[in-house]
Parts: sequence; structure tokens; C-alpha cells
Amino acid sequence: MKKWFLVTPLVVLALGFSACSSTSSEDRELQKLANTDKNAIYERAEGFYAKKDYSEARKLFTFVYNTFPNDPLGHKAALRVADTYYEHNDRVNLTEAQLRYRDFANRYPNDPDRDYALLMLGNTYTKRKLRPDRELNETRKALKAYRQLINLYPHSSHVEEARQKIAEVRAVLAQHEWQVAKFYARNKLWLAAEWRLEYLKEHYPEYPQMKAVDALMAESKKAYEDRVEEFRKKMKKKAPKKDH
Repeated sequence: MKKWFLVTPLVVLALGFSACSSTSSEDRELQKLANTDKNAIYERAEGFYAKKDYSEARKLFTFVYNTFPNDPLGHKAALRVADTYYEHNDRVNLTEAQLRYRDFANRYPNDPDRDYALLMLGNTYTKRKLRPDRELNETRKALKAYRQLINLYPHSSHVEEARQKIAEVRAVLAQHEWQVAKFYARNKLWLAAEWRLEYLKEHYPEYPQMKAVDALMAESKKAYEDRVEEFRKKMKKKAPKKDH
């Protein structure tokens, strides 16, 4: 027991020196950065980014933004921080990227890179494979971001990519409508199927399977009309006969 009491203070003391050393090292690094030209720091961060060392790049981009928040270079650094999160394909990092791109677009409405922020905001939703059989809230958010980019910045260099992405998103949304309509038809919910198909034709006229849509719509209409007629005949038979 005595040895334990003798060793413990030494261990604590060693840990204390280690913590002080670490803090001192971080302070020295920050001091070194503070005495370095901001453009040099930014370029160093870009070097780490090019090597896919996103963690180190993020630290330097963050330093530039925190130190020069109102400087154009600080704004660029803020976007690059978002980019470091976007480079990962997991939901946690993409969500962080979404928050940062959206915050940039809202915080700096007059920044020349706002169009890029809107493009990347949309891309954070579409980077992971979109599927028509999944919840489509994020797909619609992507569409909103791309349309905002095109409407606000029609001459942006990112417009063409946004248009391509919109086509991809609309294809997913149209396919979703088609799948829902077929589900209704399989379950003989003919009127619901017809309404869904009409919506598909009206909102997604570019859908490539329009012949199949027209065929199912004709089938649904006829089936619904037949059901109505059958119901009328049943009601007529059940109606009481009038006495003459």
C-alpha cells in the first residue's frame, strides 16, 4: 500500500507535465500561425486538402476563418471547412457540411461564392444514392437548392451542373410517383392510381415511360368506371319496387 501512495503523486505529476507540454505546444503553433501571412496559411491548408488530409486542412481553414471572419479570404476558408466535411460520404459529415453550406448562403447573401454554396448544399443531399422507394424530403430539399441557384445566379458557372442535378432529382421523383401509382393499381385502388398518374403526367412530362403511364391510366379509368357501374346495378336491384 505504501508503494501505491508513493507512485501515485509521481504519475499525477508526470501527467501534469505532459498536459502542460501539450498545451504549450498548441500555444506555440497558434502563435506561429498568428505571425504567418494569412495567404500562406490558406495555401498550406490547400496543400493538406490536395493530399486528402482533411483533418489538418480543416484546422488551418478554421484558423483563417476565425481570425479573419470579415475578410474575403476568411469567407473562402469557411466554405473550405464545409468542403472538408463534404469529402466524406457518411451521414454525420454530410449533415455537418449541409449546415455549413446553408449557414454560408444565409449569412453572406452578397458573397461571390454564394452560388457555389447553394450548389454544394444541393450536392450534400444527392451525393448519396437517391432512391424513389425512400423518404423523399431530402430529395426535395436538393431540388430547392438547385433551383435557388439557377433563379438567383442564371449566369453562374455552376448553372449547368445544377441543371443536370435537377434532371437526376426529377427522374427520382417521377419514378416515385410511378411506383406509388402501380401500388394503388395492384391493390385495385383505381381512382387513387388515376390521380397519381395524372399528377405524374402534369408535373413530369419528360418521364421516359409515358406510354406505360398512359396504358395504366386507361386501365385504371376503365376499372374504376366498371366498378361504379357494378355498384349502380347492385343499388338498383336493392331498391324497393314501386306499387302500381
